[in-house]
Amino acid sequence: MESRFDPNVLFRIPMVSPDGEGFHISPDGREVALAWNKTGQWQIYLMGLDDEHPRQLTTGTESSISPRFSPDGKRIAYAQDYQGDEKFDILMRPAGSDKSENITPDTEDAIYPFIRWSPDGSRIAFASNRGGKYSAYSMPSKGGELSLLCDHRYADGDPCWSPDGRWLMLTSMTEGQDVGVFIVPASGGKPTQLGDEKGSLDASMPDWSPDSKRIVFASSSRGMSDIGVYDLAARNVEWLTDSKYECYDPCWSPDGLNVAYRENRNGDSVIVVHRLHGEKRVFQVEPGLHTQLTFTPDSKCLMFTFSGPRRPADLWILDIKDGKFRQLTDSLPPSIDPNAFIVPSAVQYQSAGGRAIPALLYRPSTQTKNAPAVIYIHGGPSAQHDNDWYPSVQDLVGRGFVVLAPNYRGSTGYGKEFRDANRFVMGTDDLADIVGAAVFLKDEGLADPRRVAVTGISYGGYLTMCALTRHPNLWAAGSALFPFLNWFTEFENEREDLQYWDRENMGDPIKNADRFREASPLFFMDGVRGAVQIFAGANDPRCPMSESVQARNALRKLGKPVDFVAYNDEGHGFRNTENRLDAMKRRASFLEKHLGIS
Repeated sequence: MESRFDPNVLFRIPMVSPDGEGFHISPDGREVALAWNKTGQWQIYLMGLDDEHPRQLTTGTESSISPRFSPDGKRIAYAQDYQGDEKFDILMRPAGSDKSENITPDTEDAIYPFIRWSPDGSRIAFASNRGGKYSAYSMPSKGGELSLLCDHRYADGDPCWSPDGRWLMLTSMTEGQDVGVFIVPASGGKPTQLGDEKGSLDASMPDWSPDSKRIVFASSSRGMSDIGVYDLAARNVEWLTDSKYECYDPCWSPDGLNVAYRENRNGDSVIVVHRLHGEKRVFQVEPGLHTQLTFTPDSKCLMFTFSGPRRPADLWILDIKDGKFRQLTDSLPPSIDPNAFIVPSAVQYQSAGGRAIPALLYRPSTQTKNAPAVIYIHGGPSAQHDNDWYPSVQDLVGRGFVVLAPNYRGSTGYGKEFRDANRFVMGTDDLADIVGAAVFLKDEGLADPRRVAVTGISYGGYLTMCALTRHPNLWAAGSALFPFLNWFTEFENEREDLQYWDRENMGDPIKNADRFREASPLFFMDGVRGAVQIFAGANDPRCPMSESVQARNALRKLGKPVDFVAYNDEGHGFRNTENRLDAMKRRASFLEKHLGIS
C-alpha cells in the first residue's frame, strides 16, 4: 500500500542533532554552532542569531558532531568518527578558517563526543577508553599528552571544569543502573562523590553554578528523577522539585538567579524556568520534546531543540521575560503539512503480574477493522518512547498499520523502581510486556491478531528476536535493526562501558551462564515461525554485526528464510540519510508483504 507520505521526501527530512551536544552558543552570544544533517550527513554549521540560514563549516563523508566554542570564541572543537565506528577524534577549527586540525590523530581508543574546554582555553577534557576502560582525561587544547584525571573502578564520562578552573566533575556509571557525580581537582586526584546525609546519590546531568560553589543535578534517589542543588562547602542538598514529574537536564543561568530544566509529562517534556527561592514558569512550543536547554550569556533567553510528532528537531529560542518563541532553523520542507502527521494517544495495558505498562498508540486516520499492526520497541533499554519525531512510525501509520510503542519495564520516565525493574530479568520480564502489547491490541479490537508484527532497533531489535523465538505464534513477522542475539558473544565483543553496564544489570557470563543462555534468542531460533528481517552495521561497536551474522547463519541452517541487510559504512544506527531511506523502505515493504497489505 502506498504511504500517505513519499518516503523519498520523509526520510530525507533533516534535523538538528537532538542528543546532548547538538549545538553551542558563542561566548559573546552572537552565534551558535550546530550539528545538522541537511546534506544527508552530520556536519557542523554556524549561524548568527539574527541570520535566516546557517552556513556550513565542515564537509566530507564522515559525521561531524558536538561543536564547542573555545572560551575566547576563536576556535570550535568538534568530534568526528569514521563510518559509524564511534572511535571519535577531536578536531579543531580556528574562526574564519576553512581547515580543521585533528588533535587526536592516530589513536585506536574511542573518545566520547563530549568536549569540555577549561575556562582559560588551554586544555580540553573528555572521556576515553585508552586505559582499558572509560576514564576522564585532559590534554592541551593544541594537542599533546593526555593526563588521567582520576583512577577509580567506575566507568567515567563527560568531565566538566568548574568556572573558576579549580575542579572537574565527572558523571560515572556506579552500581546497577545508578549514576554518580564525582568531583576531582583540575590537576587530577582522589574523587569525591556527590551525596547528602544519607550517603552517595544516584545523580546525573550536572551543571556548575557560575560562582563554582554549587552543582545542580538530576537524581532518582528519592524514587523519581528530581532536581537538586549540591553545596560544595556545606556538602548538603537542596531539592527544587517534589517528585510529581520526572525532571532532567538542569542548567544554570549565567547570572546565577535561575535554573532551567525539562519536566516529563507523560511523554512530553516541557521547559521549567525556576527562579531560585522564587516562582516556577512553564513554557511549551506545543506537545513534544524540548531538549538541550541552554541560557544565552546575558541570561535573558533559553536556546533549545524542539521536536514532536509533527516536527523534526530544530533550534529554537525563548525570550524568558515575554514568553515568546522564535524558530531558528526549519528542517521541515514547505511541501509537507505538519498537520498530516498522526499524534499518538497515551494508553496503558496490563502485563504479567498485573504490571501497568504505558505506551503510545498511533492509529491511521482511515483505520478499518482487523487492521495490521506493528509493536514498535525502543532501544536502550534505559530510554523512553516519547512524543517525539519518528518518521518511520509516521510512514507505517501512513501505510495503514496500527502502531503501538510500549514503554516496557526498564524504560525511563516512570521512576527508579520501574527503570530498575528489568535488572537480571532482561529478555523475560520486559519481553512479557511486549507480549502484553500484542494481547492488548487483540483484546481492544484494535488489530487483526493474525497480522501483528514486531520491530525495534538495538535493544529493541534484541527484544524483537526474543519475541519471535519465545512467543512465535503471536507474530506474522519481525524486523530487527542492529540487534544482539547472544549475551555471551555480545558481552565478549561489545565496548567496555557497555560491558560494565551489562555486568551490573545482567550478571557474569560464567557465574550466570544459565541466565545468559535463557535470555539469548540465538539458542532458540528453531522456534521462529514468522518471517524475519535483520539489519546490521559493519562497524557497530555496540551490537557487533557478528551478532546478526550468527542469527542469519542459524536461520539458514534450520532452513528458515531471513532477509538480511548489512551496511558496510554504518555503525550502530544510521548516520547516512540514504542508508536510512533504503532500510526504512525495505522494512515497510517487508512488513506489507507478510502482513498482507497490497
